[in-house]
Amino acid sequence: MIYFDNAATTFPKPEEVYEKTMRVYRDLGFNFSRNRSSKSKEASILKENLKSNIRHLLSSQGEVILNPSATFSLNEIIFGLDYSTIKTVYISPFEHNAVYRSIKEAQKRHGFDLEIIKFQEYQLDCAELQLKFLSKKPDLVVCLHASNVFGNILPVKEIFLKSKEYGAITVLDASQTAGLLDFSDVSDFCDFIVFAGHKTLYGPSGIGGYVYNNNSIKVNPILYGGTGIKSEEEDMPEDIPERYEAGSPNILGIIGLKISTDWIISKGRDKILQREKESYSRLLEVLKEYELTIYSPKESVGIVSVTSDEYTPQELEILLNENEVSVRTGMHCSPLAHKHMKTGENGTIRFSVSYFNEDYDFEKLEEVFENIF
Repeated sequence: MIYFDNAATTFPKPEEVYEKTMRVYRDLGFNFSRNRSSKSKEASILKENLKSNIRHLLSSQGEVILNPSATFSLNEIIFGLDYSTIKTVYISPFEHNAVYRSIKEAQKRHGFDLEIIKFQEYQLDCAELQLKFLSKKPDLVVCLHASNVFGNILPVKEIFLKSKEYGAITVLDASQTAGLLDFSDVSDFCDFIVFAGHKTLYGPSGIGGYVYNNNSIKVNPILYGGTGIKSEEEDMPEDIPERYEAGSPNILGIIGLKISTDWIISKGRDKILQREKESYSRLLEVLKEYELTIYSPKESVGIVSVTSDEYTPQELEILLNENEVSVRTGMHCSPLAHKHMKTGENGTIRFSVSYFNEDYDFEKLEEVFENIF
């Protein structure tokens, strides 16, 4: 199979993830800090080393919260905030439903005004942003780092820096960029940075989390239960991260993510990014040979959306699948992005590359397209 659906889940993973995860799990596959054994301490050290890796990759000194996914993280943050002082919320026009549906539900509960930051295609309208912030002060700004549909990298620093002038809470959805892009210019302006383990961090599914950069912002947990500390108290502890890590963790996922982030740091993020850029360029070379509308912004991660006048995205996907080329079609859980880019009710067909795509993948895609078109 030729795999071009890495924006959903990167595949394959580094060989170390497959080889070492179960081996370590056999040795340390029990709950962290629930007893005083040497093995429990060793498992706790592994978990803390994973959190150190996340801080390193996201250029942050904040507390790392581990949970099942980026979606879980966004729900916890969005529904856990105190809305007594949040009157206006801003989001980008490219948000995934993990943000959009959560924000819309929170709006129903709390009645704040929701504003969409204006872009001209992929370009932020800076003058409009300034005017909007002057007329309606931002209290909460939630923005993704890169679109999962079109791959465009958003000017997060510019948006959040301006937001902070008004004292806004800032939440960055880094699901498509954690472990891939440099966060040193943006991390200081983010109160929360959300990550997904199974995408550009090259870990397994079922593990994700967020960096809690600003402990002065209180968040109510979404999950209540045992934390391993202060069990005699009926309320969740105030201690972070325990307040947000109730229940038994996904130990296998934590081990896998520790191994994958070790691999990223050892390999070098810049080298991984360069390899992805080369694959992205190779993909564009192939796509440009055919009668396709290609959505390829100037600043992008390895994601390309296309449409065809001859086939719907769904029809084209069927033809590609028949030739063992895996892609994704439709709305990609991001209806706002399609509305903004006017890609219609059928959405797009999305190709997304990773570090592990080889020349053969693009040669095969070209061969299949020759037969289709």
